Amino acid sequence: MSTEWIWGIGILILAAAIAYGLMRNRRRTAAEKQLTEAATKANYRAEDRKETGQPVPGAGERAQTMPD
Repeated sequence: MSTEWIWGIGILILAAAIAYGLMRNRRRTAAEKQLTEAATKANYRAEDRKETGQPVPGAGERAQTMPD
């Protein structure tokens, strides 16, 4: 089998994987999208607080900042 055939098969597999990912992502419900958005914002806030050394809300009295 020549390298051209291998590249062609690889490109077809990659295209199929991208198409599958796009189709799967379109099936998310509004609630799932909202949950993802909220979790992403919470992660960004936690990372910002970690960098500035401010306490993380909900960490309790045990730990006031996120560990490295």
